[in-house]
Amino acid sequence: MNKYISLVIGFLAVANLTYGFFVNQTEAAIFGIEMNIWTYRAIWAFFAVYSFYDFYRKNKGENA
Repeated sequence: MNKYISLVIGFLAVANLTYGFFVNQTEAAIFGIEMNIWTYRAIWAFFAVYSFYDFYRKNKGENA
């Protein structure tokens, strides 16, 4: 069950990252902290990559 949470978080991060490219913004906020849009996108990209890697690692460990 826990591995599927990583997968859901990964898809939500990709959706948020994609939405960030379609909306014309110069700044965004995470937890009330204003930051440059490219920093915001980098943070969401990190969450997406880490979540998919975590899912892959957990899935591979289960099959071994």
